[in-house]
Amino acid sequence: MGAAVNDACANVSWLLGREALPQVADPDRPALRWTGHTRTYAELRQRALSLAHALRAQGLQPGDRVAVLVHNRGETFELYFACAFAGLTLVPINFRLVPQEVSHVLTDSGARVLFYDERLEDVVSGALATTAEKLSSIRLDAMTPGAAYDEMATGPQLVLDEIGHTDVHLVLYTSGTTGKPKGVMLSHRAIMWFALQQAASYPGMDQSCVTLITGPVYNTAGINESSIPTFLVGGTVAILESGGWTARKLADVIDAWSVTCGTIYPSMMGPLLEADRESPIELASFRFTATGGENCPHDLLARFRRRWSHISVAIGYGLTEGGIATFIRDDEMDAKPHSVGRAFPGSAFKVVDETGARVPTGTVGEVWMASPSQTMGVWGDLDAQHSVLRDGWVVTGDLGRVDEDGYLFIAGRSKDMIISKGQNIYSAEVESALSECPELLESSVIGVPDEEYGEAVCAVVVVRPGVDFGPDDLTSFIRSRLASYKKPRYVLFLDTLPRNPSQKVDKVLLRAQVTAGQMTPSPLA
Repeated sequence: MGAAVNDACANVSWLLGREALPQVADPDRPALRWTGHTRTYAELRQRALSLAHALRAQGLQPGDRVAVLVHNRGETFELYFACAFAGLTLVPINFRLVPQEVSHVLTDSGARVLFYDERLEDVVSGALATTAEKLSSIRLDAMTPGAAYDEMATGPQLVLDEIGHTDVHLVLYTSGTTGKPKGVMLSHRAIMWFALQQAASYPGMDQSCVTLITGPVYNTAGINESSIPTFLVGGTVAILESGGWTARKLADVIDAWSVTCGTIYPSMMGPLLEADRESPIELASFRFTATGGENCPHDLLARFRRRWSHISVAIGYGLTEGGIATFIRDDEMDAKPHSVGRAFPGSAFKVVDETGARVPTGTVGEVWMASPSQTMGVWGDLDAQHSVLRDGWVVTGDLGRVDEDGYLFIAGRSKDMIISKGQNIYSAEVESALSECPELLESSVIGVPDEEYGEAVCAVVVVRPGVDFGPDDLTSFIRSRLASYKKPRYVLFLDTLPRNPSQKVDKVLLRAQVTAGQMTPSPLA
């Protein structure tokens, strides 16, 4: 009896109630909103239970995997809760993957069923042709659920005695910048813990909040962060449609849906500020953003905060495998510029050397984190376990240092460290200096092969429209801001910086294109 109760409380289906909706969830309040559609809490629960019944009727048993390959749309969350009720594991797939990559995810996860968007028909056809195991597939129309899906979502509902349980609720495949994508397993307990951490830490997280999912729903920022704590408190999850992003489009959605919070990534802040110069953007309903997922230039954050002073801004540092490790609010940022904060409530972190021993205060080492919200490991890949989990800690692969007050400062990815003539140069430090240049819209730093230095610092920059800014100007700007050995020796001017599906600058692609001679940086004096 006790085990069954514990399973119920540690299952995300609890957010919609086992017997009925929980007290915090108003049946008539919108639980989900996306372009052209809304779902009240009553509708979301009913459709999830019907989908759960339909999946079990197809012969799926607790622990089986259900894959979903769609653009940003609300059906993802209907399937999310359907899997929770039926005891199945959901596998969201990156809609930007090519057929071979989708085939790998389907085969690796052992998915039994695939729900997909008709706009991805060609990708799915190519993937299924090479998938090791045959699986059933259900197509959703581009702008509506479609007849087959709707029949499943409006049919008989799963009854209480049939509700299942499995430890793993989500398998999230990483972007695969090194090797094939790996499936990060997240348990019901980890997801629920993470939701409670955020609900307790984010201001305005209550029944009245409208949280906008601004990134792709298939990754942790969309399907695990912000959305689940919003369901926990009975708020509304709004979903920004995929593709065609502009600052004006984001602002219009915030205004139309009276959005109160959501993630505004640093890469979105610059375009918002630029668009605001052309025509004022007020963001009147917006109250809070927890940003992160990429380097957060202090100057950019300061300009964003000055322009929209009514918005509370925080930085959360973490990763898919571990949740949020550290957190810093705007009232701390000026005193600790460039820091990603102290330990997030319920999480811990440490900075270690190559043996796993803590390094002294102020010394750069690798960041490890631990939390009840961390991953159970990598799906079906024991060889990858050690690179992700070590002695109960999640190995982040990030380099950082801690100051005397316990604030963490990220120096860069361990693989992004540039070793130039034997000197360790941290890309984040150079990027921080470049972020202060008013003529630059955005910038990044990579290491490139160099005969004299072995590896040299290369600045990749985007100049503001209409501004005359060349290599000599960059040299003059950086001269007084960095030690000589840290200064960029090359510069690459681009119209935009390439980004991966997580909206981080794709340094792997940049390095590969430079190394292959597809782009030639200019030497700096």
